[in-house]
Amino acid sequence: MISRSVCESAFEHAIAACDPRQVVRDALARYGGALPGTRFAVAVGKSAQAMARGIGGVGRGLVITHAIDGEPLPAGWALQVAAHPVPDERSVEAGRAALALARAATASDHLIVAISGGASSLVEVPQTTLAELTAITSAVMSAGAPIGDLNLVRSSLSAIKSGRLALACPGRVITLAASDVIGDKLDVIGSGPTFGPWLDGAERIVDYGSWLDRRRRAALEILAREHVEPPASMRTSVPPQTVTRRDRAELVIAMAAVAREARRALATRGFTAHGLDEVMRGQLPPLAARLAARAHAGAFVAFGEPTIRLPHDHGVGGRAQQLALELARRFRGTDHSAFVAGTDGKDGPATEGRPSPAGAYVDGTTWQRLADHGIDGDAAIARCDAGTALHAIDALFVSGPTGINHADLVIVG
Repeated sequence: MISRSVCESAFEHAIAACDPRQVVRDALARYGGALPGTRFAVAVGKSAQAMARGIGGVGRGLVITHAIDGEPLPAGWALQVAAHPVPDERSVEAGRAALALARAATASDHLIVAISGGASSLVEVPQTTLAELTAITSAVMSAGAPIGDLNLVRSSLSAIKSGRLALACPGRVITLAASDVIGDKLDVIGSGPTFGPWLDGAERIVDYGSWLDRRRRAALEILAREHVEPPASMRTSVPPQTVTRRDRAELVIAMAAVAREARRALATRGFTAHGLDEVMRGQLPPLAARLAARAHAGAFVAFGEPTIRLPHDHGVGGRAQQLALELARRFRGTDHSAFVAGTDGKDGPATEGRPSPAGAYVDGTTWQRLADHGIDGDAAIARCDAGTALHAIDALFVSGPTGINHADLVIVG
């Protein structure tokens, strides 16, 4: 068993080691003086403010994020707050502002775009109505679709995703991405607002319309699988479009970074924890069973984004809390423990009357403690009401916003 204090300390160390400000600063240093003209910049996501500080002063910059961290921004930056995880009118306003900024650059300028977790909902310019877009994406999300499928649907409904922000810019675009998706694919992170088939580091002509059409057909297949009715706008072909661009994009920090740093932190505290061979994905109950079975082979650290199918009358809590409660049921009466937390510091919707948790810590005594408090753990799992159950026994972990987003972290001991 690894104690709660050790797990929380390892989490804090890992968050600090993945500072978005520093990884962006290091990435831009590799360009040296190779960015002539005025520097325009857009930073979007939960790490946007830190990434903007890594970029430094700009001629004109825009930070779009979900919450203000209170620290000052460098010269030239403005800040807008938008919605997460479902876009609203603020997201549309932010999306239009980002497009306007991109269009303001000239052919001799550079636009630096820093993208991090949460970006997909924070900037939006719908090709249908906002209500229709949010209804469709919310239905796909509630159905437990993986993030890659969700972002493909989002991009097919959007006028800013799938490279459209880059297309609005006359200058060259440099994209710096902090991954929150399995596989670290640049076209999935933030739904790829600057990522198109032209990104190979050299100028070339591409058939962008055909590329968009293939993505749209794939999105329609996802909606059909989840029994979601697509809008009429998705049933029409994308007009052919020939594009010539010379942009660059790079991954500045991978999704696995926090898990790697957590293992290092545990090692300095005397615990040897192996990395899990598989990335956590798929439906949560079978994943919990696999994690519990793996616990018998020793301590390990895992990361990823399991999915949950929410019942109609679901309770309170996010996927990290739900996974923790599933593991508590499987670890009852044993000497195993599990720490599960969202690396962004927020797991699920905000909770009324108390701080939003990042996740929870459970061990072999948790299930009995729930019973001692008159809580039916099985019923809480069935209703996806893990937050209520774990709050009652003080098992929730509250970190506050971390400024990064690299999926969920699990430490099993």
